[in-house]
Amino acid sequence: MCRSSKRGFTMAELLVVIVLGTIVVGALYQVLVYQQRLYTNEQVMTVRHDALRLAANVLAADLMEASASEGDFQTLEPDRLSLRSPVGFAVACGVDTLSSSLSFIDASGRFSAAAGDSLLVYHPAGWLVRSAGSASEASDAGPGCAYSGGPTARGSLSVAGSINGVPVGAPIRAFHRYTYSLQQDDGSWWLARDDGSNVDLLAGPFAGDGSGLTFVYRDESGAETSDPNSLVRLDMRLVSQAPGGIQSRDTLTATVRLRNQ
Repeated sequence: MCRSSKRGFTMAELLVVIVLGTIVVGALYQVLVYQQRLYTNEQVMTVRHDALRLAANVLAADLMEASASEGDFQTLEPDRLSLRSPVGFAVACGVDTLSSSLSFIDASGRFSAAAGDSLLVYHPAGWLVRSAGSASEASDAGPGCAYSGGPTARGSLSVAGSINGVPVGAPIRAFHRYTYSLQQDDGSWWLARDDGSNVDLLAGPFAGDGSGLTFVYRDESGAETSDPNSLVRLDMRLVSQAPGGIQSRDTLTATVRLRNQ
């Protein structure tokens, strides 16, 4: 008569297997939690860095095109920036002083009275600030282009105000006055661009304790100034904050020198 030599696991062996399995599962869980935390932190850091990069690019682009001597600034405030921002450019090839209209070439951007755009028109005695009138893309809608055998007019633009003395070849700059500041939306603070009628949220979120966006305005000697006419450069500081109330921040500081300064 044969006896089977097979036997089951003892209780001690089962306990050892359970303990070892629990240790392995616990270790794997800790690795997964660490990886998830690392991934979340990287996502949050990317949001903060993107906010700083986008805001700095927008502000620097407008500042480097601005000129204090041409009146692009009205007031200098530590937590907001108000300036004339360029939105279009053209070169006058025909000037009709009676109808206050210009034909232009090399046009780019927009010239919109409906959007509230204004114009800077070159004059030998200094830039003329004028309101934009109606614009046409028809080449024969305005005064003839004075360039004989040269480029033809790309369109025409009416101007609200005198353009006496404006020469052929004068550059025309269309601009829109914007104010950049931090505004709150859905519990977070964002860099906003406000023209008095519309508000666009551009980047964020930023710290909402007063440190998120600050400016220091300086004259030629480097001293702080509150006079828009003596402004030569400015220091700006941006502090981005992670969304969702996470108290982690990044800071970017930059110095921008104005056009023609």
